[in-house]
Amino acid sequence: MNLTRLNLWRKIILAAFVISVVLMFAVDWGYHFHIGHVVRLFVGAFVLWLVVDRL
Repeated sequence: MNLTRLNLWRKIILAAFVISVVLMFAVDWGYHFHIGHVVRLFVGAFVLWLVVDRL
């Protein structure tokens, strides 16, 4: 995947997904995060990606 060819919205979706996953495990929120949360976040980002594709 060539990141320079993606439009602005897709770059924002990718950046938000990566930052969210890093913050989920790096910051102590007082809650135990696990891989299921990452999967749900990925599914949400993927659905948003498809919605952006339809615009």
